Amino acid sequence: MDPRLRLRFEIETMHELLPQLDYYQLLGVKPGCPQGEVDSAFRTEGRRLHPDRVIAGAPPEFRGVANTVFKAINDAYRVLRDPDARGHYDNELRAGRFRMDAEARKVAEAEAAARTDPNKAARSEKGGKFWKLALQGMADKDYNGASMNIQFALSFEPDNDVFKEYLAKAKAGKEEVKKEKSTANAYKIRL
Repeated sequence: MDPRLRLRFEIETMHELLPQLDYYQLLGVKPGCPQGEVDSAFRTEGRRLHPDRVIAGAPPEFRGVANTVFKAINDAYRVLRDPDARGHYDNELRAGRFRMDAEARKVAEAEAAARTDPNKAARSEKGGKFWKLALQGMADKDYNGASMNIQFALSFEPDNDVFKEYLAKAKAGKEEVKKEKSTANAYKIRL
């Protein structure tokens, strides 16, 4: 069979099966695979199934089919290349959903942003209020106040890992300040 025709049949079959294929199946990798395999599989499948490559000599209606399959492969890679989004997708997959809806994608993006920007770590209004005060305390080296405000923020968002990480930093800062004060010269003349 002609390789172009075989590839066209494969794309048409994938298009029909898209609702039943998960992101791992679209890229041809196993769910527990290392990140490098996801990147490699995307490059391979993206190059092989790119619409510009496969529509030559095909009927005009095939263009839409090829574009839909290629968009699904891109979407799969967008989710699986990010470890946070991949973790959320694995949870979605366990719940029987093959695609991430807008809400699940929004949560994954918010968590990724929180890891890189602590100002975006709060997910609730009340938690955010105390979180802002805690960040200001950290900036002012008021580790007692920061620690207290982080604990208040944690009461509204007990599962927030960024809050927990900063609470440990505030406690370490508090100990550092205490150590500095104990080693300061008590007889130093102050003007």
